[in-house]
Amino acid sequence: MTLTTNLRFQRATVALALLWAAAGFVLVMRSVLFYDAWTTPVHTSNTPGRVNVTWVTPAATAAGVRPGFELVAIDGVPYLQWGRDGHWRELRAGVANVYTFEDLDGRSLDVALEPMAARQSPMPLVPFYVASILVAFAFLALGVLVWLLRRGRESAWAFAIFCAAVAALLFSSFDTFRQTLGYERVTMNFYLLGAATFQLFSTYPFEPRWLSGRRWIRAVPWLLAVAALPLLGFEGRLGLPFFAVEEVGFALLIAITLFSLGVLAVERRRRREEEDVARADAMLLGAFVSFLPVLVGILAESVLRTGLPVYFGLIWFIVFPISVAYGIVKRELFDIRDLARSSVAYGAATLAITGLYALVVAAADAALLKLHWNARSPQFTIVFLFFAILAVNPLHKRVQALVDRLFDRERGRDRQTVREISEAMVSMLSIQEIVERIVRALSDAMGVERSMVLLLSDDERALRPEAWGGSWTGDVGAFVLPTEHPACKYLWMRRQEVGRSDLAEESDPAMRAACEALFDRLDVALLVPVLFGVDLLGVIAVGRKRSGERFSPDDRQLLLTLANQSSIAIENARAFDEIAKLNETLEARVEERTRELRETQQQLMQSEKMRTLGQLVAGVAHELNNPIGFVHANLKLLDEYVAKLARQQASGEDTGRTREAIQKLLARSREGTERVTKIVADLRAFSRMDQGELAEADLNDEIERTLTLMEPRCKNCIQIERDFAPLPRVRCHAGQLNQVFLNLLMNACDAVGDRGRIRIATRAHGGAVRLEFEDDGPGIPAEVRDRVFEPFFTTKPVGQGTGLGLSLTHGIVERHGGRIWVESDAGSGTRFVIELPVAGAASALSA
Repeated sequence: MTLTTNLRFQRATVALALLWAAAGFVLVMRSVLFYDAWTTPVHTSNTPGRVNVTWVTPAATAAGVRPGFELVAIDGVPYLQWGRDGHWRELRAGVANVYTFEDLDGRSLDVALEPMAARQSPMPLVPFYVASILVAFAFLALGVLVWLLRRGRESAWAFAIFCAAVAALLFSSFDTFRQTLGYERVTMNFYLLGAATFQLFSTYPFEPRWLSGRRWIRAVPWLLAVAALPLLGFEGRLGLPFFAVEEVGFALLIAITLFSLGVLAVERRRRREEEDVARADAMLLGAFVSFLPVLVGILAESVLRTGLPVYFGLIWFIVFPISVAYGIVKRELFDIRDLARSSVAYGAATLAITGLYALVVAAADAALLKLHWNARSPQFTIVFLFFAILAVNPLHKRVQALVDRLFDRERGRDRQTVREISEAMVSMLSIQEIVERIVRALSDAMGVERSMVLLLSDDERALRPEAWGGSWTGDVGAFVLPTEHPACKYLWMRRQEVGRSDLAEESDPAMRAACEALFDRLDVALLVPVLFGVDLLGVIAVGRKRSGERFSPDDRQLLLTLANQSSIAIENARAFDEIAKLNETLEARVEERTRELRETQQQLMQSEKMRTLGQLVAGVAHELNNPIGFVHANLKLLDEYVAKLARQQASGEDTGRTREAIQKLLARSREGTERVTKIVADLRAFSRMDQGELAEADLNDEIERTLTLMEPRCKNCIQIERDFAPLPRVRCHAGQLNQVFLNLLMNACDAVGDRGRIRIATRAHGGAVRLEFEDDGPGIPAEVRDRVFEPFFTTKPVGQGTGLGLSLTHGIVERHGGRIWVESDAGSGTRFVIELPVAGAASALSA
C-alpha cells in the first residue's frame, strides 16, 4: 500500500469511526430529551450477565427491595430479554408488575410494584450521566486533536479509532433498551473497542517484535466483530443463550485489554530506547489509573453486589487517553519513574509531618485536660491552629528541601562534573586530550555504556572516530561516516541532539530510514552534533545509561552544552596547531615574502621609469629628428657642391666660393651630430638607475642632464629658473636620483600647464645637500597633501597616472638616507624639498 493510499484509508476509517460515535450521541440524546413515558420503580447498573439495583423508590423500599439486589425478571420474563424485546413500552400507570429479585443471600423475592414516570428519575444519577458523556466527548476531542496534529502517523490513526470506539460505547450504555438498537450497538461496540484496543497497543508506543512480519494478526479482532454482527438478536433461533454474543464480546474486550497490557509490559522490559520506555511507562501508568477503577466497579457489582455503578470508574477513564495523546504528540516525555519516586518521597514526608502534627495535637489536648482547660472550645482551636501552622509550615519546607536534595543529589553531582569538564576543555590545546576528556566524562559522570567522538577528517569528506570508550565490538577505529550521509545533514539542520524517537517527526522516509540504520549500527541512544558556527565539526555518539534510566531533557541539554564547549575547544586547538606550524616555517616565509616584495618593488620602479621615459619619447625623438634631418639635408647639398667643385676644377674655374659653402655645410652638420651625441649621452646617464655600484656625482650636473631631456616639454612654454650653488659630490645611484628629478619636473610641468614657471634651487646644507623644486601652479589642497606619497594615490584622470611616481620618489630618497617633503597650499604653488646626506648616504644605503 502506497503512502497516499494508506493516508486515504486512514482518513476514511477515522471519518467512519467519528460518524459511528456521533450517531450514538444523537440516539442517546433523543432517548433522554424526547422520552416521556413510564419506567421501572428501580434503577439498575448492567454488566454482562448481571443486573444490580442501584436505586429504589420508597414503595420498593417498603416492599423490602434494597440497593445491591439483583433484578432477575419482570412478569416472569428475564429482565435483559424483557428490555431487549421492548416490554418496557407496556408499562402503565396504576398497573403493577411482578418483579423478581435475588437478595444478597441469594434468596428470591417477588414483589408487585407500579411503574413511575420517567421524568421522576432520581437526580443524584444525573451528574454521573453528564460526567460520562463529558468523558466520551473528551475522548473524541483528544482523538481528533492527535489525528490533526500527527496526521498520517499510524499511531495517531489507531488512537483516533480507539477514542471513537470508547465514545461510541459510552453513548450507547445509557438507557440501552430505550435507545434505537441499543442492545445491538452496545454489543457491537464491545467487539469494536476490543479490536481498536489491540490495534492501538500493537502500534503505539512500538510494534511488538513477535508481530513484525505478521501484521495480519491485527485484522483478527476486526474479523471477529464482523462475524458477530449477523448473530445479534438471533441467539434464540440459533440455540444460543440470550445475550451470549454480548457476554462473549465483553469477555473478549476484557481479555484483549489484559493481553495488550501484558504484551506492552513484557516488550517494555526488552526495549533499549529510552523514549520508547518512557512512552510505555506513561501508557501503563495511564492504563492503571484509568482501567483499575472500572475493573473495581465491575467486580464490586458482579461479585460484591454493591450499589456502586460502573460509571464512577469512568470518571478516571480520561487519564489514559491523555497519557497516550501526550506521548504521541510530545517529542520528549517526563520520566515516569522519576515522577513516581519523587511522589513517594514527598508523600512519605507529608505523612510524617501529618503524623507529627497529630501527635502534637493529642499531647496538647491531654496536657490541657490535666490542667482542667477546655481544649475543645472554638477560641482555643483557632489559637492552636495558628501556632501549629507557624511551627509546621517551616518544618514542611525544610523536609521538602531535604527530599529534593536527596532525590536529585546524584544527578546534580553528575551535572556539576560535566559542567566543570566543559569549562576545563576550553583551555586545552590538544584535540586528542579534548576528545578523551569527553569520553571519560560521559562514562564517569553520566554513566553511559559506550560513547564515541567522531571528528571531521583533514580532507573534510568524512567523520572518523577520534576517541571511544565502553563496550564496543569490532574495529571501531575503522568506522567512517561520510559527510554526505543523511544523518550528518539531519544533525546539521536540527542543530541539537537527536534520539531515535525524534526521527518519527521526519517527513522524508529515506532520511528517516538512513538515520535509523545508523542508530542500529552504532547501537546508541543519542547523537549530539559538534557545531562551530555553521560548520559541523563532528558528532558525539552517546550510548544508554548503565542504570537503565532514560536521558531526561536536562541530560540532553547538558550533552548539547558539552558539545558546544568542545567545539570551541577543538577550534582553539586547531588554531594553536596552525600557529605552531606557521612558526616552524615563519622565517622561510618571511624571507620568501621579502624577496617577492623586492622583486615587486623593482618591477614597480622599472614600470614607473618606463612610464616617465615613455612620456619623454615624443620630445626626445623630435630633438633627435631635427639635427639628423638637418645633417641629412646638408649631405644632399654637400653632394651637389662636391659635384659642382669637380666641374669647376675640370674647367679651371674659381672654386673658392664653393669650398667656403662646403665648409659651412660640414660645420653645421658637425653641430647637429654633436647635438645628437649629447642627447644620447644624457639618455645613457639617465638610464644608470639600475646600476648597483655607488659613485660620486655632482647633483647640479645630474639636474642639468634631466633638464636636457625635459627641454622638448618645456621649450617656448615653461620658464625654467636655475638657482644652483656649488655642491659637494655625493655618493649615490645617479640614475635613481635622475628618476627622482624627472618625476618632480614632470609633475611640475603637469601642474603649471602650457604657461608657467619652474624654479630649481640647490644648496649645500651642513653635511647634506638641499634641493628644491618649486612651481607656480594651483597648489595642493591640505586634504590631498598628506597623501601624495601614498602608493597608487593620484588626482589625475584615469589613464593619465599610476599613483606610483611620488611613492617611488619617496622610497629612493629614503634609501639614500635622505628625506623629502612637500610645502604647498591651495592657490599658492608647490615646493618639493629634498635633503640628501653627503657622508652618510653610503652607510645608509649599505644598511
